[in-house]
Amino acid sequence: MKVSKKLHEEAEGFGKRSDNFDAVISVIDDYSKKKRIKLEAYLFNSKILKMESENGEISNYVNAETNGLNIRLYDKKKVSFSYCLGFEEQKILNTLDNAYSLLKFMDENDYFDFAEKDGNFSDLSLPEKLGIYSDDWSGIDIDKKKSLLKEMEETAYSYDKKIYKVDKPSYSETLIHKRFYNSNGVDISSKKTFYEIFLSVASRNGEDTGSGFDFDFSHGFGALKFKKAAMNAAKKGVDQLGARAVPSGNYNIIFDNFTSSELLSILKQSFYADNVYKKKSLLEGRLETKVFSDKLDIIDDGLLYGGAMTDIFDREGVKMQKKVLCSSGTVKSYLYDIEYAKRAGAKSTGNSVSRSFTLPPDIGSTNFFIKNGETNILDIISSVKEGLYINELMGLHMAKPYTGEFSLGASGFYIKNGKINFPVKGIVLSGNLMRLFTGIVKIADDIRYFGSTGSPSILFKDVQVSGK
Repeated sequence: MKVSKKLHEEAEGFGKRSDNFDAVISVIDDYSKKKRIKLEAYLFNSKILKMESENGEISNYVNAETNGLNIRLYDKKKVSFSYCLGFEEQKILNTLDNAYSLLKFMDENDYFDFAEKDGNFSDLSLPEKLGIYSDDWSGIDIDKKKSLLKEMEETAYSYDKKIYKVDKPSYSETLIHKRFYNSNGVDISSKKTFYEIFLSVASRNGEDTGSGFDFDFSHGFGALKFKKAAMNAAKKGVDQLGARAVPSGNYNIIFDNFTSSELLSILKQSFYADNVYKKKSLLEGRLETKVFSDKLDIIDDGLLYGGAMTDIFDREGVKMQKKVLCSSGTVKSYLYDIEYAKRAGAKSTGNSVSRSFTLPPDIGSTNFFIKNGETNILDIISSVKEGLYINELMGLHMAKPYTGEFSLGASGFYIKNGKINFPVKGIVLSGNLMRLFTGIVKIADDIRYFGSTGSPSILFKDVQVSGK
């Protein structure tokens, strides 16, 4: 069978054979051999279903399937990148020609290389055993999905009459097959299922207004908690009513697991080896140095069971790994891809990621989290004589990851004598991330993952608050 005919047949029948990329690999492999250049290819097929509920009816229904290809060419210390959507042979050849024509414009890079073939991939679990793939993909009736989504909206409205708006609760599911191939003989595949729900609510009591949201995600449909997410969002919206500012000053503050994760998402950029190399990291030159509270342990685990970013291999075809980045406050490692590992005289930690299909790979985290504590969150609240419990931060995009400085709007609750006293809003929290994570008092046992970043609730001491 001719390659072009095979490609056409696979493009037509990809819904049934979405893990069969052989014809595409044949085209790009022939091209690299004819041009005598090294090549790396990342191929994917994704099926996506999305829908929203509005006033008890399903809206914005999307059911789509996409094939895509990323290519990097490497020749004479120069590397180029190109991509295309669709697996038609001419598209693939055009993408290869585009990458090839760009090579002459690229600067030489003495540290770039492709992943070497690793015979140890066999010791990794299958996607099912990693908790990232579920066979229920095709077994759940669409009407059941629609019914549960509408029920989520109804649950939020029924929680309290003060909930006057549920903003289009959403449901999405994705099935993705991936294959990675390069000229060094690396040829590996993976598959993932991913389900997610989200909703936000608006509350009102007279002239006073509030809002709340919640979500859930899983690699298996049956694990989604539709009603719990609705109840949590509605409770947050109602609990926020009657909020007021507190006097300015320094407070002991509990950041809940969501806001702690948001703060961690800023700090984690300092663990990226490219930021360290470019001196844009708070942790540059701090390996094996104690810089945080001895209560703090930070881990990046690409093999975490059921993690949002768990997989068999990273974007460069390197095995996923578990890395202890901070142990008892001491920095133990950075996150490396192949290039920056070579620059540092280290080994890749499997942290090459694709931030966008249209961009070359970059360094990023996998499942990045603070290790769970051993204290119940209610006991931590009970230990606070006077302080704040923060469950929402605003202005995170304005935080400065390279200096650690932050000034964030916040809302939550005032704590008095170990009890929640009243809701709080209209305050600003200011400080420096390095000092903040040095001042950890207690870490709760309620870790939750928000996408790829997770944290328990954390009690910090003496955080500056600007209020009334």
